[in-house]
Amino acid sequence: VKCKCQMGEFKVHRVRFFDYMPSAIRAMAFNSHTERLAVARADGAVEIFHFADNYFQEKVIPGRDRRAIEALCWVGHRLFSAGLDGEVTEYDLENLRARYSIEAYGGPIWAISSNSQGTLLAAGCEDGTVKMFEILEERIQFQRNLSRQNGRIISLSWHPSGALIAAGMMDMVRIFDTETGHATHRLLVERGVGASKSREVVVWSVAFLSDYTIISGDSVGKVQIWDGLTGTLIRTHLVTKWDVLALSISQDESSVIAGTSEGTVVQFQFISSTMGQQDKHWVRTRTFKNHSHDVRALVHTDTAVVSGGMDTQVVVRPLLDKVEKNTQESALRKIAFPHRSLVSCAKKTGLLLFQFPDHLELWRLGESDGNGTPGESLPVKRKPEKLIQLKRKGEDHICCSTLSPCGSWLAYSTVSSVRLYRLQLSSNKISIQKVSKLPKELRSVHQLCFSSDSSRLFASSSLSSVIVVALDQTECKYLHTLKHKSGECC
Repeated sequence: VKCKCQMGEFKVHRVRFFDYMPSAIRAMAFNSHTERLAVARADGAVEIFHFADNYFQEKVIPGRDRRAIEALCWVGHRLFSAGLDGEVTEYDLENLRARYSIEAYGGPIWAISSNSQGTLLAAGCEDGTVKMFEILEERIQFQRNLSRQNGRIISLSWHPSGALIAAGMMDMVRIFDTETGHATHRLLVERGVGASKSREVVVWSVAFLSDYTIISGDSVGKVQIWDGLTGTLIRTHLVTKWDVLALSISQDESSVIAGTSEGTVVQFQFISSTMGQQDKHWVRTRTFKNHSHDVRALVHTDTAVVSGGMDTQVVVRPLLDKVEKNTQESALRKIAFPHRSLVSCAKKTGLLLFQFPDHLELWRLGESDGNGTPGESLPVKRKPEKLIQLKRKGEDHICCSTLSPCGSWLAYSTVSSVRLYRLQLSSNKISIQKVSKLPKELRSVHQLCFSSDSSRLFASSSLSSVIVVALDQTECKYLHTLKHKSGECC
C-alpha cells in the first residue's frame, strides 16, 4: 500500500507469512501478595504477568523440548512446576531459567499443591502416591509418601489447616491425614448415565475449604459439593455434558468458578437460594463464554475471573459487582499474543527475521511497482521469499533473536548459549557463516539488539547489566559491561 503524510511518501508492507502459533495454556497460578500471575504453556514456557501494572507480561521463561508442565504453584515469592516428565522444578525468576529439578520417582506428575504455611509441597503422581516434599530455604527435599492408592492422583488441594489433603482420582476423591499419611475417607463420584456408565470418571479438580467442604469437578460434567468430615455428598450441579476441567476458589471462599471443555466458565456463590432465608447453599449464578475450546486453567482473584486453555488466550473477565463501572479495571481483557518482540527487521535490505521456539526464519520482502496514488494497493512484481530456516541447537527453546539493520548479522540466544552468524546476501542467493569464537561474557542473555550502524551488539544479562560487543568483518570483541548504580531499581 502506498501512503502519503507530512513525512512524505512511503510504502506499507502487509506481512501475512509469519506463521506463528501461540501454545495452549496448561496451568495458571496467582500470587495474591505480589499480584503476579504465572502461566504455563504446552511447549514448557512459563510467563509471568504483573496484574498491578496493567497485566504486563513481565517475564518469560523459555520452554524446553519434552518439558510438559501440568501444574504450577507459588510458595511465597518462589515458583514451582511439575509435569509428565516426573520432575518438580523450581525457577530462577531473576535469570529466567529453571533453578533445579528433582525427580519424584512416581512417574508423571499431574498436580502439585503447597500447604498454607508454605512448609510442604505435595505432588500427585501416576503411580498412585502423593509425595510430600519439605520446602527448605534453597531447595526442596523429599520427606515421605502418603498411603499409596490404586490409580493415578489427578488433582490435589490442602485444607487450610494443613492437617488434611484431598486428592482427585478415577471415580473418587480421597482424603488423607497428613500426619499419619493414611486415607481417612473415600468419596465415590457417580458415573454418567446410559453408555457412559461403564466409563471411568476423572476427578480433574478439587478444592478443600476452611469449613471442611470439598468441591470436585469431573469428566462427566458435574460440580459436586461434599462434607469432608463425614465423606457425604451434599449437592450435585450438572453444568455440562462434557468435562469440568478446572476449579478455583475466591480468597474469602464465597465463590467458586469451574472451567469446562465447552469453553465456558461457570460461577457458583455461597448464598441463600431465596430472599430472607438464613441457610446458605452453593448456587449457580453466572456463565461466561470467552473461549472457543477447553478451559484448562482458572484463577479467581478478588475482582476478576482469569481463564486460559486450548485457544491460547489469557482472558481477564472482571466481576462487575466487585469493581467500579467504567474504569480500566472493569474492561474485559484478552491477552492473545506475546508482549515480547518475535520479529526483527533489516530496513536497508528488506529482510525480516521471525522467531519460533525451535527455529528462525529469514525472509526477503517482495517488491511492487512503485507507481500509484496514496491509499492504493500496488501490484506485487516479486513475491516474498524465505531465504533461510535456521534450526536451533540443543533442547532449550529460543528466548530472543535479532537482525542487524544492515542485514549482515543475525544473533539468537537460549538460556544456555548465544549464537552469532554473518550473512552475505546477493541478488540470487544468501550465505550464512557461524561466528565460532564469541566472548566468554556472552553466555546467556535475555534480549539482543544491534546498534543502528550494525557495529555493536548489545546483550542484556543478569543483574540488570548490558554487555557491549564490537563487530567487524573478522572478529567479535568484548568491549565492556554497562551496570546500573548500586541500589537503583531497573
